[in-house]
Amino acid sequence: MSFSMIVGRYKIVATSGVENGSVRVGKSEAEAYDVIDRGQRGNARIEKQGVTLDTAWFYCIRRQASAQGVSLLH
Repeated sequence: MSFSMIVGRYKIVATSGVENGSVRVGKSEAEAYDVIDRGQRGNARIEKQGVTLDTAWFYCIRRQASAQGVSLLH
């Protein structure tokens, strides 16, 4: 079973990494993560590919905050 996480309009999925064909895998087997913009009406597209979980998470959070007009302090 593959691992995925919904973060607002984005979905983070665990993959085998770009070098290994970016196949969806379970979290314990993950080499990298892809961020998918689920869009509206089911039009999904890859926003980031082959990144770390931290990078994927912060990308999603920043995009969600920006869409809502919120500034995140770092």
